[in-house]
Amino acid sequence: MRTNESISVCFPVYNEEGNIERAVTEAAEVLLDLCDEPEIVAVNDASTDRTAELLDEMTRTVPFLRPVHLPHNTRFAGALSRALAEARSDLVFYTDADCPIDMNDLRAALPAIADADVVAGYRVQRDEGLRRKVYSDGYNLLIRALFGLRVTDVNFAFKLFRREVLEGLEIRARGSFIDAELLLEAQRRGYRIAELGVTYYPRTAGESTLADAGIAARCAHEALRYRLGLSPWNHRNGHRR
Repeated sequence: MRTNESISVCFPVYNEEGNIERAVTEAAEVLLDLCDEPEIVAVNDASTDRTAELLDEMTRTVPFLRPVHLPHNTRFAGALSRALAEARSDLVFYTDADCPIDMNDLRAALPAIADADVVAGYRVQRDEGLRRKVYSDGYNLLIRALFGLRVTDVNFAFKLFRREVLEGLEIRARGSFIDAELLLEAQRRGYRIAELGVTYYPRTAGESTLADAGIAARCAHEALRYRLGLSPWNHRNGHRR
């Protein structure tokens, strides 16, 4: 399905030298087939590997790639917030740079966004470790209990927004709670959220911190503070989420 609307693909990126070339290449191929005005925004969150160098090199072959290099690590939420703010298109899509999806699934999200303002993807299969599954399932239950948000897979990195959903949005999250906050703010403002089942692909290069108990605890802590209307605490470590 080709659209007359412009599309931005946003990647928050931290130490993804083993994945970023594939992520950008696959996104570029799909975008060129979907719209006349494609854009890729990759926010490099002060990576310590070759991520910055690879992104700059790829602008020679992908002219609509816009790398943004942050001088200091801002954590996952900081990088994602910056990427969404930098996006200029009618439709703004976010996924992770470790290639958790087939970018062709973005095609299926376009019919869904025709009758909605946000499309949130969920994993149709959960090929992941038991500990991560327990954390994920528990967190989804917590979000439903606290906020009544009926979304299957809150933190999955497949979300397509109409531009107006993001305009004027002030993100308070500092970690993985940003995924929930984006959906909760959309719900609070009366926007329609649709869901789409997609296939999940575990990362094949680099490391993830999502199965870390400390990350899960901080995510739950932010959810509770959001429920109470409190500002998030300050983080000083460099973990992505």
